[in-house]
This record gives sequence, structure tokens and C-alpha cells, in this order.
Amino acid sequence: MPIPEIEKPIIKGLIQKDKVIVDGVEVDGTWNAFMIERTQTGYDPTVWDEIANTLEGVTISACWQCGTCTSGCTMREYDPDYSPRRFIDLARKGDKQALVELQNSLWRCVSCQKCTHRCPKGVLVEEVVHSIHHYLLKHGLVKKDPGTVFDELFLDTVIKNGGRISELTLGAAAAKAGMVTLSLKDLINIGAAILKGGLIKDVLRPNRVKNWDKVQKVLEEAMMEEVLPE
Repeated sequence: MPIPEIEKPIIKGLIQKDKVIVDGVEVDGTWNAFMIERTQTGYDPTVWDEIANTLEGVTISACWQCGTCTSGCTMREYDPDYSPRRFIDLARKGDKQALVELQNSLWRCVSCQKCTHRCPKGVLVEEVVHSIHHYLLKHGLVKKDPGTVFDELFLDTVIKNGGRISELTLGAAAAKAGMVTLSLKDLINIGAAILKGGLIKDVLRPNRVKNWDKVQKVLEEAMMEEVLPE
């Protein structure tokens, strides 16, 4: 549409000609300026749809971008790029490239639930952010981050250890994955703490959940299923 003279100084990207004819009508003079068409492309609307159809991401559509989640976020003090509001905005636009560029921040949620409790629209923000991250991992758009690697190691240890954590197994797995270093000094300090706390039996022979074989089967079947919202 044509732009009046008074608005021209505050608008960027104008096309202005000495003589303009629109639908056979000459609109030169003070109405001869037009805004350049601005269309954003490259967005994928299926990102929003897929996230909204998961149990974690089902409330993403309720967000109205007020920023309450980001303003009270615990992680913001340590990572200025961490912004639940922005993650949700980019996911709803389908801007996968921008989300990929933020991959080093996306996984850092500490699950304090401040954002979820403060959201005026009832968005389960922490779950939605996890769902966005899982989407990127599922489609191979980002590499596995330290948080995801540790979660997988922890879960694998619990399953193999009869439903209970094994410090020795988890420590060895974390060291193998390069997440921790077990120097002689570290081993001495850890061993001393275990002996002093009387935990040596629990570490060497941790208890197992009763009838774990049956529980494990049900758990593994549930983990294989795609959980969708009602």
C-alpha cells in the first residue's frame, strides 16, 4: 500500500518513484512511496506440529510469548543464550537453523520448574523445551550433548544393575565416554569417602529391585512406544 509523507522517515525499505499508477490511478505526489515486500522463507511448519503431538510438547501452542519464563530462568545467569521463550518461538516458526545454532544452550535446563510455575498460560515450559531438544536429536540436526550422554549412561546403568544405581559401573562408563577423569588422586579420595561413610558393601554389591526381570520387561516395552497426548 502507498505510504503517506509523514510516515516515510520511520520506515526502512521503501520504493519511491516520481510517477506511480495503481489500478489505472496515478498516485504520485506525497503518495508515491511503497513498502518493499518482506517475506520470510525457509521455515518448516511441521516442526510445530510434531512437537505439539508429543506428550512433553503438547502445551507449546498455548504460549503467547510474554517472556515470563526467560525473565526468571535460573540458567540465564550462566548462559545468556538460554531463553525458553526464544526456543519456543523458533520451534513454532519452524526455524530449524536458528535452533541448531543454539544447540549448546538448549540442553542446559536444570529442571528447576520456575518457568512452568510462573507461566500465566499454563505452558509446561520445561517439558516443551525438552521436547524441542528431543526433536532436534531425533532428526539428527544436533550432536548428542553431555546432558543427553549422561542421561543415557545413567539409565543404562540402572537397567543393567537391577533398577538401582551402581556408582562403580556409572563411574567407569562416564570415564570411558570421556566425561570424567579417574586419576589416582581421584580414586583415593573417592575410596576414602566410601570407606568413611560405610558404603563399601553397597558399592561392591548394590541391592537389586525385587522381581526386576519382570519390571525391566515392562519398562523396556514402555520406552519403545511413542507416547502421544490424548
